[in-house]
Amino acid sequence: MAGPPTDGRTGKSSVKPRRPVSDESSRFSKALEQGTRIDRYVLLKAVGQGGMGTVYAAYDPELDRKVALKLLRPDKEGEEGSEGRARLLREAQAMARISHPNVITVHDVGTFGSQVFITLEFIQGQTLREWLRRQKHPWQQILQKFLEAGQGLVAAHRAGLVHRDFKPANVLISDSGRVYVTDFGLARLAEAAGQEEASFEADAAFEELSGGVLSSALTSAGVIVGTPQYMPPEQYLGNAGDARLDQFSFCASLYWALYGKRPFQPQQMAAVAAEVSQSLQAPGAQELRRKWPPGTIVQEPPRDARVPSWVRRAVLRGLSLGPEDRFASMEDLLTALSQHQRRGRRRRVLAAVGAAAVAGAGVALYVQQRGEQCTGSEPLMASVWGPAARQKLEAAFAATDKPFAPESARKVVQVLEGYAQGWTRMHTEACVATRIQGTQTEALLSLRMVCLDRRKRDFRALVGLLTEADAKVVERSVDAAAALPSLQACQDIESLTEQTPLPEDPARRATIERLGEQLSHIKALQDAGRYQPALKLARSIEPEVVATTYLPLQAELRYHLGWLLQQSGDAEAGLRELERAFDEAESSRSDRTRLEVLIKLIFTLADNGQPEQARRWGEVAVAVLHRLGGEPSLAGDLMGNLGSVALMQGRYQEATGYFEKARALRRDPLGTEDPKQAKVSYGLGLAALRQGEHARAIQMLGEALQQTQSAKGAQHPEMGSRHVMLATAYREGGDAAKALPHAEAALKLRKVALGADHPAVADALDELGECLLGLQRYEEAMEAFRKAVDIKGEKLGADHPDLSYSYDGMGKTLLARGQAAEAIAYLKQALAYENTEPEALAETGFRLAQALWETGKAPQSAREEALRARQGYAKLEKSQQVAQIDAWLQARKEPPAPPAPPPRPGRRPKR
Repeated sequence: MAGPPTDGRTGKSSVKPRRPVSDESSRFSKALEQGTRIDRYVLLKAVGQGGMGTVYAAYDPELDRKVALKLLRPDKEGEEGSEGRARLLREAQAMARISHPNVITVHDVGTFGSQVFITLEFIQGQTLREWLRRQKHPWQQILQKFLEAGQGLVAAHRAGLVHRDFKPANVLISDSGRVYVTDFGLARLAEAAGQEEASFEADAAFEELSGGVLSSALTSAGVIVGTPQYMPPEQYLGNAGDARLDQFSFCASLYWALYGKRPFQPQQMAAVAAEVSQSLQAPGAQELRRKWPPGTIVQEPPRDARVPSWVRRAVLRGLSLGPEDRFASMEDLLTALSQHQRRGRRRRVLAAVGAAAVAGAGVALYVQQRGEQCTGSEPLMASVWGPAARQKLEAAFAATDKPFAPESARKVVQVLEGYAQGWTRMHTEACVATRIQGTQTEALLSLRMVCLDRRKRDFRALVGLLTEADAKVVERSVDAAAALPSLQACQDIESLTEQTPLPEDPARRATIERLGEQLSHIKALQDAGRYQPALKLARSIEPEVVATTYLPLQAELRYHLGWLLQQSGDAEAGLRELERAFDEAESSRSDRTRLEVLIKLIFTLADNGQPEQARRWGEVAVAVLHRLGGEPSLAGDLMGNLGSVALMQGRYQEATGYFEKARALRRDPLGTEDPKQAKVSYGLGLAALRQGEHARAIQMLGEALQQTQSAKGAQHPEMGSRHVMLATAYREGGDAAKALPHAEAALKLRKVALGADHPAVADALDELGECLLGLQRYEEAMEAFRKAVDIKGEKLGADHPDLSYSYDGMGKTLLARGQAAEAIAYLKQALAYENTEPEALAETGFRLAQALWETGKAPQSAREEALRARQGYAKLEKSQQVAQIDAWLQARKEPPAPPAPPPRPGRRPKR
């Protein structure tokens, strides 16, 4: 999510804070509609609002990226509006001066009518305040987040800026774990002299061009700005203050985060400021300490808190009432708060280079190498993916001669290059955070590097498979690339620190690494649809994996075995392996693996007739997801699978709800080529179709068609499924003419991609027959259904339930032509396949009842078939169809009159 505006307050008079924005004014703050254009930007939705500005998610079509757009609230007019415009402009200018990983990047600034807007980097995530409130975190993790935010403040101070409203609500944590300081709307140039001023003398031209807005005081004398719970005394006085003002706010925020309570009452701090303001000269630090000793205004932290004393001392010093009693700079404060990291690094350095080296040239060598170690990420990835691998992949795809191969190659290369760039960037950032910036411990760096090495291992296995691809692999290649494990997991500090560490023994570690390479190859084969080779390899390494006794490795193997067995038709064995995988993942404290297992487990249970168990495991999965912090990619997979399970069981409303959640998680202009988006839209379309909502079905299935084309190309076999279901939606909605081109497109696509005798071609023929029947082209419809029967009988066998649909088509075509007696045999044949969808059986049963009635020979049998069909519809809660059958039965209480015999030859009828 984008950074919401501050929820801070401003104030008037010498010390009394201004009241927050009233509910009355809030009512007039209406968000602009989706699709509104501001300059070149298209608004998507409002994501946050505060006293002066509204933040929107927006799309930049020129650069094809999502941005956060901040706009002055439309109800702010006059003098207050002028102040707000200046503040927003100043925020843009202030943030544009800073280039740092822990500060949100400003892209653009402009005007919209009389309003000012700025566009910023869009961050998907949550505020530090939300992160702290959602669950309890160890003090080490809290401190780590604040150290990263503190680096953003250091960057601002070096640019000559004071934030003046630092608080947890103005810090964002992205889903990848990076921390950003935002909302510099109250920032102003520091009034420091000497060296600090010299640091931004080069910006004089910028300041002149901006009309001096950055250095102007936007409040009249005595007006205070900021958030009272975090403000030092000098800010209550309306003084501009220097960088030590941010230091106080930073420590007030950290105090609250660590100890769960406020360090002071704003009213007491305001009273201090009021007393100071009454004197002609502000008292010095010594007088402040005498008048308000430690513990009178700023409370001592709870003694039972499990926070080290050196952290407590640093925080309390930063909360000193007198600025001169605080640390000289934010850098000094962060240094004091990083003792644990520095001590750990010092011990490791001493152990690595020896006491003699520390005393002499070894230290210099270590410092030099420390920086050099962060420049090797690109060569590491280049050994896996580069121009040579790309050319080999493209050649392998082209060699299959499949019509969709060139487009699939282009899409796959795009995904792989993006993944490689993301891995390289994250690998470098992890190194820099520890070796250069010192904001991350060596232990955490090691955990992140292990995670990234595993991601590279999976990436290498997939690239190896794709560069040797056959037609089957090419067909599944886009899905396989999209299934690459998330890089975000390598920034999830909590998850990384909770996982079972690798064993210390070098021999065991080497064995685990070798087997891990094999597991990566299994995953690549599985994602590419090569189930039998993957299953064979998994079985072959199973004894060695078990012998390691390393639970994370065992859980991963069981997870793959479970799904491979399910896909190979041995669902019972697959369920056993998935349940074992869950137990081993739980024992190894890997929530991410547990959730991945559960996503597959609930689908497997539902697919094998155990819906209640699937629901219960679904509840467990949701709980695990919450504990993980709601990672979007896994959340989307879970909601999509729960939707598929509900759809499978005829719970269409519930399915729609799950699919809508999955759609919201994946709705992003930057991710329009994610093939999983198309599957979600397809699920929504099917749910709507099953509920008779034809307009909605056509809309969602049309979206699925476009998304699949965007992700995989117009000639991909999956496009056949999209065309078939869109044809069905149009036809069932009463427009067979619009349905027919989609049925014809599906048939052509499947013949070219899969061969003329493939079962999927038979399915397309069924839909073509239905469309032709709707257009009363009976002979052509009958021919399409006959061809479908021939293909299915040859390829699937005469007992396969898919033949039911083709026989039903033949029966209703004859019935429509007035040949009810001939239709009965085909309709009975269709009903003989009990594993057909319940709704299809009910539909065929009612059609058989009609055919039996029309012959006039079996009225009781007709009623019985109608009642059976009614029962089937009732179970599916299809009230419209139930009512239709009731009306039909009511109109046929009496048996039909037998058809009149034809006149005998040679006899004249009686007059």
